[in-house]
Amino acid sequence: MKMGSATAGPDARTLAVRALGGTSVLVAGPRGSGRSHALRAAIGEIQRRGTRTIVVRAASILSAVPYGALDAAAHPALSTLRDENNDGEVVDGVLVVDDVELLDPATARAIARAVASRRLTAVLALRTARPRALEPADERDEVRRYFLDLGVEGLTERVDLADLTDDEGYAAIDGFADAGLLDSATRAGLVWRADGSRALLHHLMRQAADDARAGRDPLAAPRTITPHSPLAIALERHVAEFPLVDLKTLAAIRRLPRLDMAVATRLLEAESVHALVARGTLHADASPQRRLSANDLIAHEAQRRVGGALIDALVHDAGRRMLAEADEWWSPPVAVALAQRWHRLGPETSGESDLSPALRARVALDAAREANDRGDTAHAAAHAARGRRAADTAPLRLEAQLATEAASTSPAGDAADVRVRLRIARSLAECEGGESAGHSSHERALADTRVEELLAQAMREGAQLDWGAAAETAGRAVAEAAATPAARLRALVAAGTAEAVAGRWRHARTYYRGAERMLDARRTPEGIGARDRLSAVMFMLAGHQIAGADGTALRAALDRELATTAREGDSAELTLAGAAASIAFAGAGRAVESRRELESARSRTPSAVADIDATMIELGVADELAMAGRLGEARAILGRLDDLGAPLLRRSRLYVQTTVLAAEGCRAAARNAARAAADLTRGRSAAALRIRDLFRLTALKAATDDEVDELVQLAATTDLPLAADAVRRASARSAAEQGLPVDELRLHALWSTTDGDETPEQDAADDAPPPAARAEGWGGLTAREQEIAVLAGAGLTNREIAGRLFLSVRTVESHIYQARTKVGAPSRRELGRMVAAGTSRDESRGEADLKRA
Repeated sequence: MKMGSATAGPDARTLAVRALGGTSVLVAGPRGSGRSHALRAAIGEIQRRGTRTIVVRAASILSAVPYGALDAAAHPALSTLRDENNDGEVVDGVLVVDDVELLDPATARAIARAVASRRLTAVLALRTARPRALEPADERDEVRRYFLDLGVEGLTERVDLADLTDDEGYAAIDGFADAGLLDSATRAGLVWRADGSRALLHHLMRQAADDARAGRDPLAAPRTITPHSPLAIALERHVAEFPLVDLKTLAAIRRLPRLDMAVATRLLEAESVHALVARGTLHADASPQRRLSANDLIAHEAQRRVGGALIDALVHDAGRRMLAEADEWWSPPVAVALAQRWHRLGPETSGESDLSPALRARVALDAAREANDRGDTAHAAAHAARGRRAADTAPLRLEAQLATEAASTSPAGDAADVRVRLRIARSLAECEGGESAGHSSHERALADTRVEELLAQAMREGAQLDWGAAAETAGRAVAEAAATPAARLRALVAAGTAEAVAGRWRHARTYYRGAERMLDARRTPEGIGARDRLSAVMFMLAGHQIAGADGTALRAALDRELATTAREGDSAELTLAGAAASIAFAGAGRAVESRRELESARSRTPSAVADIDATMIELGVADELAMAGRLGEARAILGRLDDLGAPLLRRSRLYVQTTVLAAEGCRAAARNAARAAADLTRGRSAAALRIRDLFRLTALKAATDDEVDELVQLAATTDLPLAADAVRRASARSAAEQGLPVDELRLHALWSTTDGDETPEQDAADDAPPPAARAEGWGGLTAREQEIAVLAGAGLTNREIAGRLFLSVRTVESHIYQARTKVGAPSRRELGRMVAAGTSRDESRGEADLKRA
């Protein structure tokens, strides 16, 4: 830790070393920055090093009593501090005081004087204010001045604590005892809601764990906080420093979510808006409009403090002003708030009937669209009906029709593409009604329609295992140059995924790179929201897993999207985030985390993910659970899934059944299931799936000679990362390895994670000789044992070897143990050296004896 500068949190050892060396330290930071935690850790470290600590506890109740805190400590060594004429006697030990601003002036002056005269070494913590925070002027200013002047004059070293960063927040959650209960979306939401406060994050984590155990959504906390609970008190204290204007701004944006920045500064104090965005309590998205979202936890408390009536009046005034200036500006969030008020109060009481029919219809249209987008068909229909009473326009009739169609959709139906259909229907209706900007807008709407029709066709072709046709169809969708950015993004990702399954990885990567460029743009292309971005990342993660490619970089992209979704997204976006995280954890071989993400996603808005995609994700989770030996959970997932009559799902279900049966030791049944899966991919243009099926038949000793030849031919004619590995691993198996561990059926590289065991040089693997250079059967080792031994000798960790060879870490450890036992190697590296050299320890000793003779 660098002393004297803003830091994430002082290191206890550094504080102790400074104090034991005779240097007093002032730890300064705002409420929730971790000052108290730092002091507690420093006390433990100082005591561990054999020096006593003298703790003075400041308290508001004693702040008006001269020497109140000093006398309350009742420590004999402190009695000399009261004598202003005693400048020679040194206090034995280190004084520790938290919240020094609460000391009475007499105690503060005595401590500061002793520190200045070097009679006392102290570790002190002072609460400072955040920018724009209220700091009441009272007698405590004198107390603060004593300690601040010590730092200015060089009599103490000052450590300023910075607000909690996102990375530090995630690290804190990872170290939490109940972290395993919290899914990725919840973690991102907690970090956002903590608003830079370590103390607030601590209480939020405890609340989230309780909610998760009780089966509640942890992200519903603002509505479930118990009054006077530790979280409620921490939140009240955190918000107490906010000026009234900032409280109003936060509460207003909470009531008017997704308000454009230009509109927000028109209706609210501009300085407050910009300051809250700079601080991070307000989030402005990457769109040109910079739409705003408020930290809902902080904003909820802000509204509680200022009162709902004041915010109601503020929102009402915003609506009245918008209606009066409708020719100049318009805001859908304000219109939605107006429509909700009209719906609640009725036309006479609300004043709606005093407005022109055109304005009433315009307000109702925005409200109906917003409700349809959320899937709230009842309110969409109600708003549309009220608008049509004012003016029966085509757009309002469309929203009413869409609400009726969505409401009539079977719960078992696929509702994931409703938003896309809404967008296309609206674009076409506006073009036909002359409301668009002209020919170019009409062409975009038509192009989007063609894109969505082509992608729907590609999905049907993929479900029939005709991925060659699906890739060609999706490629035609990409060629629709006039399509909007959102439609183009969907087309690029769909084409990439289809190419990956068809076995053309280079083509897939070309499409994926195009999608990644759109996602990485500094300014988000118009029309691409959190849901579009998350869907793209989810499908690209799946494509990498299917192709056997490393998806670590995409996992990093998902982490970034999670942070954004926590600020911008709703329940549907959080569901997509969970589905994507489930794929990512499955790709890393982390079955329990993958299941947790999936369950959390399914508890929010299941319809956000298409039925066929959701089933494929669940099957992937079931496969990893079976690999990990959690067979009951894997079978439970299989038991509740429907294959929807799609060959793709029937084949994938059989694939997972093979894993479960192999794990249960039912080898004959596993071969039958593998054979049934392979029968479905025979003659289909689904190379990635066909390679997996042929590999399993080979591994289970159920493949015919023709199928082995086909596997070799596929490896030679596709550029999928998994193809060559499938052939190499199949050919490396010996007769002694018939009882293969079930996780050797896996045929995708385990993606790297942050929990690695060892950290060798990354390029060590490049020094490993190829398998062909090793003698088969040397020293009694199997081919697999020799392969693993050389990789271990090259410096790879067990996890890295597992990822490279598609094994579990446990399997790698077992092979290394067996190999070391066979050749008498004292270490992993020595095992690798001996195997690579083709000599055992005894042979090496014999050669040395000959040389000495």
